[in-house]
Amino acid sequence: MQWSCSAGLVVALVGTAGCVGAKYKAMLEAAQSELSPAAIAQDDLHKVHIHEAMVAEQGLSSLTLSINVFMERAYLVGHVDNREQGEAVLKTARHVQGIRSVEGYLPVTAPSADGNTMSDKTSDVSLKAQVISALAIEPKVVKSRVHVEVLDGHVVLLGVVSGEPERHHAETAAAGVEGVKAVTNWLLLPEKGYMTIRKKIR
Repeated sequence: MQWSCSAGLVVALVGTAGCVGAKYKAMLEAAQSELSPAAIAQDDLHKVHIHEAMVAEQGLSSLTLSINVFMERAYLVGHVDNREQGEAVLKTARHVQGIRSVEGYLPVTAPSADGNTMSDKTSDVSLKAQVISALAIEPKVVKSRVHVEVLDGHVVLLGVVSGEPERHHAETAAAGVEGVKAVTNWLLLPEKGYMTIRKKIR
């Protein structure tokens, strides 16, 4: 199984030991987030449990999925082989104790137009970098609070932002990037009990 050092988790890796600086990255994320450190730690634990559940489920362990959890709400992004497998992914995540809700952007793998899946993945990586750059120059968005996933030109925004205006500006900035086909905005507003009490800066 493979573990990703990014905000998501990848189902298909070799363990957790390879994430250089993961501890310090988590500390930095806590300092920049609207969420309390305790909430972030709990969400990270839920990610681990979802990952373990996917690995244990026959037919799901080979999938490459980004798994994100914010305020005990799980978000899964990645290709699946068929619709039934997508339903199995969501069902497995919903059975993890402590998860309040589960959302998934899980398109069925379609053949590439030119047969070059590597080219498609490269395009998504490039587009993701452009969306992150667009968020970085948008003055009304704190980019450190927005996690970006891109699948076949479809952008998924995840994270916890300060309010509805920031949520809207993030979606507008992402949608304005050339090559973006659609945007799914799963940015959350902080809930009482999950927020840090200190004021955040950009």
